[in-house]
Parts: sequence; C-alpha cells; structure tokens
Amino acid sequence: MKSGIIILGHGSRSENAQQVFEEIVTLVSEKLNYGTVKGAAMEFASPTLEEVAAGLVEDGLERIIIVPLFIYPGVHIKRDIPAMIDRLKEEYPEIRFVQGSHIGAEEKLAEIMADRVQQAAENSVRNWNN
Repeated sequence: MKSGIIILGHGSRSENAQQVFEEIVTLVSEKLNYGTVKGAAMEFASPTLEEVAAGLVEDGLERIIIVPLFIYPGVHIKRDIPAMIDRLKEEYPEIRFVQGSHIGAEEKLAEIMADRVQQAAENSVRNWNN
C-alpha cells in the first residue's frame, strides 16, 4: 500500500512561523522511511490539509496518515481535525485516512523545555554580569 504522511499544523500568517513549521516537517521527513512527508495548515496558511491530500491522492497514494503538530488535546484535536478527515473520507472513499495522535506530555518535550530554561538562566547570568 503506497502511503504518505501529512504533518498538520495550526497555521499562521507569520512567515517566520511558516518557515519554522516547514523546518519541522523537513526534520520529521529525514527521520522517517516514507517517500512522501508533507506539511499542511488548518488555517491562516497554505497549503491546506485539503490541498495536500488532493495532491497525494493525485500522486496515487492509497493511505494518508495525518499527524497533528499540536501539544494539547483541545477542540482542534477532539472535533475539528476528525471532522476534516471525515470530509476527506467522503471525498475520497477509496483512500484510507488515518489520524495520528497529538504530541501530549512527552519526556522529550520536557527535555527540550528544560534546555530552554537552562539557556535562559545562563543568559540572564551573563547579561547581569555585563
């Protein structure tokens, strides 16, 4: 079964935010053994989930795994994304759409945050001494 991945972000009008999102998608792609890993935005940016899914269907993919780049299980995770995927299933009944889990409380995320705290503490000491 020919599969592809869509990393689904919230989306932002900020070019800087879009660039960071694209970098994350590239980093994820480099870690996976999938030929196709794309990024999509729920709102405020392009390409949208619908646009990316249409392109993957056109490319002949049979299974599309949609993984949200969200930390919390809020309304987008609980309601909006499932509704978007349901609409895709209706439009492309021959394609298997799978929703992955949001990030949630993860040890790796805690390690990143601890690093950021340490960096901020070190910077504040350096700035205080200058």
